[in-house]
Amino acid sequence: MSNSGNWLFNVTAAIVVFELSRSALLVGFVSVAQFATLVFLSPLAGALSDRFDRRRLLLGSQAFSAAAAGALGVAGLLVGVDGFSGPWPIIATAAAIGMGQAFAAPAINALVPALVDDADLESGVALTSLTFNVGRAFGPAASGLLLATTGAEIAFVANAISFVVLVAALVTIQARPRARDGSGDRSVRAGLRYVRADRRVLLLLLGIGGIGFAADPMITLAPPLAAELGGSGTLVSVLVSAFGVAAVPAAAMSGRLQRTVGGLRLATRGAVLLAAGLLLAAVAPMATVAVLGFGLTGIGFVLALTSFTSVLQRRIPDALRGRVMALWGVAFLGNRPIAAAIDGAAADLVGPRWAMAIAITIAMGAALVAVRLTRDDAPPTARP
Repeated sequence: MSNSGNWLFNVTAAIVVFELSRSALLVGFVSVAQFATLVFLSPLAGALSDRFDRRRLLLGSQAFSAAAAGALGVAGLLVGVDGFSGPWPIIATAAAIGMGQAFAAPAINALVPALVDDADLESGVALTSLTFNVGRAFGPAASGLLLATTGAEIAFVANAISFVVLVAALVTIQARPRARDGSGDRSVRAGLRYVRADRRVLLLLLGIGGIGFAADPMITLAPPLAAELGGSGTLVSVLVSAFGVAAVPAAAMSGRLQRTVGGLRLATRGAVLLAAGLLLAAVAPMATVAVLGFGLTGIGFVLALTSFTSVLQRRIPDALRGRVMALWGVAFLGNRPIAAAIDGAAADLVGPRWAMAIAITIAMGAALVAVRLTRDDAPPTARP
């Protein structure tokens, strides 16, 4: 429910900013504002996650994001979105919500292994992804419904309320206690040294970064693509919902598929499917074909991301988990400002269809990273 609220905000903000400015670049600035803080704050947040109680850190970060979302909702009710001084109040709110997410991302990912048995880690990672993709399915649909019936102001209020649900869940759950080791370097620099020293972890983060970059068109390019196809904000919601709806069953099956096929092989196939879905959306002659393309993209995205992430989670020690998963957040979400700015500028320059080529190329690059890691795992061929 909380992730549905996040996507409700993301899609509503993209639609409103596009309607206020008619600029795909400014739509991209919503993502720039929301995710740029991850680059600067996540390493610190990861170190805090390794030092303090992860559940309490999550509670504080969610309360901060809720306050920012609530301020926008109240302002919208008082003056209406048409009374805003352009798109900048929405972009500023996205930045504040992003600050809360910067502290939440490493903590929530580092908490997953403490909630499931070790044998079920792949399924635990997949279920975590499932919550994001359920949100991606229902949030945009709720955005379209609220925009069509009550307006963007109520959608922003609903997003603020959604934070309360996760806070209630965090108060309720009990994770397995962690073994506390007072020795060792607990600094941000120690996490960076670990990643630099382990080439495999570095490549996994590179692959995760590629998948995150390739997913940006779902938000930045959806409004201008819908406009080219003769649709409105409702079509934007349908496109993004198609991505999430298709990703839900893929996330549910991902854990089993990883154990059957192998995590890195599944990551390769997922990245290729992600690129294929983007290509289909780029050449779509009508809205229904674009919706199908976004659906294929969602399946490929979740299979690639959960597979890369499960392999990474199995490799890192718990004492460094928060700091490494903070770098996961930087790789996956921290490049979104760059991706959004590049995609938005390219769409304004050559149109959203040609702009898709950037994400397609990056997705194929992530597939090549997975192939390289798979080959490193292969035993040497015996010589006759």
